[in-house]
Amino acid sequence: MNPYIELIEKRVPIIFDGAFGTQVQKSNITAECFQNASGCNEILNLSCPDKVAAIHTDYLRAGANVIETNTFGGSRAKLKEYGLQDRVYEINKAAALTARKAVENYKSQKPLFVCGTIGPTGFLPSSKDKSLAGGGFDELCGIFEEQANGLLDGGVDLFLIETSQDLLEVRAAIYALKHLMAKKNQIIPIQVQITIDATGRMLLGSGIESFLGAVTALSPSVIGINCGTGPMEMLPSLKRLLELSTLPVSALPNAGMPQNIDGKAVYGMEPGDFAAVLEPVVTVSGLEIVGGCCGTNPDHIAALASILKDKQVAPRPVRNSKSCWLSTGIGGIDLEKINRPLIIGERLNTQGSRKTKELILASNYDELLHIAHEQSKAGSALLDICVAISEQDTETQTMKSFVSFLSDRVAIPLCIDSTEPYVMVAALKVNPGAVMLNSINLERNKERARKVLTLARDFGCPVVALTIDDEGMAKTVNCKVDLAHRLHELVCGEYGIAEHHLYIDPLVFTLATGDPESADAALLSLEALRIIKKEIPGVRTVMGVSNVSFGLKPAARRILNNMMLYHAVNAGLDAAIFNPLHVDNPESYDKEIRCSAEDLLFNRNTDALNRFVQYFESQGNGQTVKKQTVVELPADLRLRNAVLNRDRRDLSGIISGLLESMPAHDILNNVLLPAMNEVGEKMSSGEMILPFVLQAAEIMKEAVQILEPHLSGSCTGTRGKLIIATVFGDVHDIGKNLVGSILRNQGYEVIDLGKQVPLEVIIDAVKKEKPDALGLSALLVTTSKEMAQCVIELDKQNLGIPVLIGGAAVNKQFASRIAVLENNRQYAGGVYYAKDAFEANRILQDICANKPEEESKHVSSIDVKPDNSCSGVKPVEFIPHIEPPFWGTSEILVWDSQELLDKLNKERLFKAGWGGGKLKDNEYAHVRETQFEVAFEFLKEEILKADLLDARGFYGYFPVITDDEDVIIIDPADFHSELADFRFP
Repeated sequence: MNPYIELIEKRVPIIFDGAFGTQVQKSNITAECFQNASGCNEILNLSCPDKVAAIHTDYLRAGANVIETNTFGGSRAKLKEYGLQDRVYEINKAAALTARKAVENYKSQKPLFVCGTIGPTGFLPSSKDKSLAGGGFDELCGIFEEQANGLLDGGVDLFLIETSQDLLEVRAAIYALKHLMAKKNQIIPIQVQITIDATGRMLLGSGIESFLGAVTALSPSVIGINCGTGPMEMLPSLKRLLELSTLPVSALPNAGMPQNIDGKAVYGMEPGDFAAVLEPVVTVSGLEIVGGCCGTNPDHIAALASILKDKQVAPRPVRNSKSCWLSTGIGGIDLEKINRPLIIGERLNTQGSRKTKELILASNYDELLHIAHEQSKAGSALLDICVAISEQDTETQTMKSFVSFLSDRVAIPLCIDSTEPYVMVAALKVNPGAVMLNSINLERNKERARKVLTLARDFGCPVVALTIDDEGMAKTVNCKVDLAHRLHELVCGEYGIAEHHLYIDPLVFTLATGDPESADAALLSLEALRIIKKEIPGVRTVMGVSNVSFGLKPAARRILNNMMLYHAVNAGLDAAIFNPLHVDNPESYDKEIRCSAEDLLFNRNTDALNRFVQYFESQGNGQTVKKQTVVELPADLRLRNAVLNRDRRDLSGIISGLLESMPAHDILNNVLLPAMNEVGEKMSSGEMILPFVLQAAEIMKEAVQILEPHLSGSCTGTRGKLIIATVFGDVHDIGKNLVGSILRNQGYEVIDLGKQVPLEVIIDAVKKEKPDALGLSALLVTTSKEMAQCVIELDKQNLGIPVLIGGAAVNKQFASRIAVLENNRQYAGGVYYAKDAFEANRILQDICANKPEEESKHVSSIDVKPDNSCSGVKPVEFIPHIEPPFWGTSEILVWDSQELLDKLNKERLFKAGWGGGKLKDNEYAHVRETQFEVAFEFLKEEILKADLLDARGFYGYFPVITDDEDVIIIDPADFHSELADFRFP
């Protein structure tokens, strides 16, 4: 057993190191060490390996078992930002060798490990926005394999894929690492960590279940969470992961949530508090691996090592259970936890549904999505996806585009149904989670089966296996069972796929032919099911149940299908490919029709088929389900719902109908814009995930395009022009790109200057484009200082343009500070903090309408008034909120005890403090007179007699700014300094 895994299995808490970049900043490393690549910590592996080793040693001294290589940004994608893309192998190998040397030089009795760190590429391959997606799956694999090769040759003990925001990227990384290790015949553990926000989701909306569905089947050694939040905010997601994961779990939180104070990132959580929060998660909840991320230092790790000394990881029963996780980008399930029968929705299959075939031919994905949602709501656990059609040879491209379309729109996983392995590959490389593969058989000397099983093994997919070989489809019980054994040996024996990932289909054939040779088809399949479950109990079984009724009328099919499903489940069926909208309780059927269906299923008499068919001819459609009456909503509500529900169907028709009773500008201002505001509110509250927000924005854009010919000249064109840029020194632009995408879809002209944009380029663009506002983004606190420089330069050149700032490194307080120039002058254009695209939209609306938004514009302790004498963006005059008699605190005041007690609110004391409020009015009056008043006078006398009350205090006047539920007190002597932060929940 690998030593790292062995230590985990001994239930010894494993402690990782803390933040690396923070320690670099404290190390007084000279600019020369960065070799013209300022901000690229990875170059230090070559230029200053001794400094890197010293940081590793500090963490080892603090008590870390595992140190991470200085390679978080060591991929080609990241190093390219500094012109270092040709030195990937060199940098990563050097980092691993430096860490290995630090471990070897540090003498310790406990096991120590070097972890090869692989950070995100900065792409979001699951995104439908090409500016965010970057390269495809194969390109990502090449990027990760190149980096991992240097780390492996440098001697790392395990790989760590960390701070991941996109599950498709995670799957590409795991796939690449496994491919590399197989090629080099060198196997080490893989640990995978995602970043989750306080709402429990990744950037693209993936939650814990999606994470498990994406990675568990790929068999990493450890999964976990790092960065994003402090330990308190991480706890709900972490505990959910511990409850569900059969794999060891890691957690490396930040030292609380950061604050940008005077251009520095300040993480306020003390080491003792940090360790105290995490200790019970290890010793009670069973967290196996713990460490620190941003803001943590050797003191935090020392506190962890101290509090966990000689303690054991609590056992987690789930570790010993079987799981079969599948997922899309926004939802995941464990097939082992689904009540039997597991329903695989069959309606998105071009081979079985004429409607689906027509929709695929028309590329009408919106209507297909509606079918998917219907099946999901009706109880499907999976969706069977088959897009093969004889009219077109486009199965591969159609499968790729349709699966990509569904991956962030449906929460239930997919079952990829194709006879061609290359079609399955196309689906696997665009879906962020694991899928089921349907299907294999033993035809052609297992040639095709082997290709599919290689995919199933490499991508972590359960597989449907049909009892078919070169002799044809198995029709007898013996043949079905024999082929089941052969399939089991191939899948589980030869390819090492877990038994519970194998779904054997014994096949069932139609009973509608009237052929005596097929009259026992259902009976034989049911008997084969029983024997397979008895002889190979570890496998799962599946059946395309509706095949039994092929050729019958719809009402008859529904009854026979449900009766077959009922008996198949009793015989051991685990999963059924079935229409979930037609799942009935057979007990609700008339006894006569139940008996007739069972006569046919069990071939009880030679006339069973005729009697069954005649029953429906005599009854008409009495057994069909009554259609529900649908009340159509007013057109304005349907348009609102189209945006909120991301439903593109009949968008043009809804708007055309609405135009008959409402002017176009009213539709825009009173329906569409409020709908998008609702989307923004739902995003802010965590009710709506990012992919849904982007989809809603697309609907909004289409709706505006439909309206455009009907809008007056003043309402057409763009709503305003915005320049956006990530400031110089900062290579992070995902957030900026998302904002740009959403604002474009809401009608703004957005000019994106890119990332790491020099100040002079920004200024030149403002002069040339004359935008309504400038948007600046920064992820790093160190680079957020560029925002302040930009405001200063705009002021110097009298440009006075409103500036919107956003990103993890900034907040409202920071906006208020950089709005104050020398001599306490205020920047005329105003500095606005926008936490997301929707707040940016609200600010831009007011800017473009010449109405500065008071709530979002930030100045230190001062209000703003528009100057109506100017056109365009109005200059503002800054005046104090009030004219206080003084700033700061008063002298200490002393109050007379007698006066205070006399003015005490006795009624509130008696009712709220002494419980009188619980009494009825007449009871309270009596108790007040006989007990409360007497007690109060006694206590008052004792207090005054003993001089127990010394009432002193002071008051003051302070400038404040607000930040949502916080009131931030500003130092009146220095508007750049905060005195306190009060939260009012």
